Amino acid sequence: MNRILCSLSGAFSALSVLTSCGPSTYALDVELRQPSASGLDLGGKAISVVFLDNGVSEDSLFSATFSQSFAERMDKEYFGGDSLVQVFSLRTRPGAEYSSRDTMINLLTETNADVLFLMDTLHFGQVSPSLPADDAAGRSFVEASFPYSVTLYVYDAMYKGDKVFEFSGSKTAKSYTYLTGNESGEERFRMLKENLVSEAKSSGSASASSFLAGWESERFIFYIFDSDAWYESYYAVQEYRWKEAMDIWMSMLDTKNLEKKACLEYNLAVACYIQGQYSLAKEWIELSAKDFDLPFTKRVSSMIQSKL
Repeated sequence: MNRILCSLSGAFSALSVLTSCGPSTYALDVELRQPSASGLDLGGKAISVVFLDNGVSEDSLFSATFSQSFAERMDKEYFGGDSLVQVFSLRTRPGAEYSSRDTMINLLTETNADVLFLMDTLHFGQVSPSLPADDAAGRSFVEASFPYSVTLYVYDAMYKGDKVFEFSGSKTAKSYTYLTGNESGEERFRMLKENLVSEAKSSGSASASSFLAGWESERFIFYIFDSDAWYESYYAVQEYRWKEAMDIWMSMLDTKNLEKKACLEYNLAVACYIQGQYSLAKEWIELSAKDFDLPFTKRVSSMIQSKL
């Protein structure tokens, strides 16, 4: 839902000068959702996450935890915390091109989503566990630094460029585990990797931040005439009751006054734009421009066109 802040000073000053039969205006400052830092606009789209499972249990645990944390962050941003971003695993096969457009489209279809995030298998760098040591309580433990990299492939079925995006990052995580004294070197290494779960959780959430929406304030001008119906629409706008405001404007469209009709159509175009209905906004602003030349029509038309 759009977060909207009303510029009350502009609104009240506009209402105070309604002394003629012509239109007056009032301003509304609106915070609109913008594309994420990644450049992708994910608002209003169904999202799924798939991670590749290479069959190594500790790697699978990391990937599953990373993906779930990533999905939870996206749920919080785009779906109010509801668990709507689904997470799937896919067992790797030798020679498969998972990042190809065809593969991504197939996975997108199988997961019934508009946007697919595919997490590639983990890549670990050189890891050198320390020799066992004792802590202050005399318990034996071993620690290690794990350099790793994660690559995400993204396909948005609604993106007009029709391409697979690739995002990657690297980090070094520390892990430690307590020992019984009977573990082999291989067992110690496996235990250390299993203890990277907290790292996977924080890394998944941090990676999602690049895909969270930004917010930008825009000022919109609405037209108003001196009549009860127009006042009702004004108060509906102030309370973000867009359907009610639009119903009022629609009910007055049979007017013979072309200037009033153009103002109604202009207001409808702006309301549609704010709600992300850009194609419908374009239709209304074109009708407004045809009926009467209003001062703000070209600006709104340009804003709509940039979204389309």
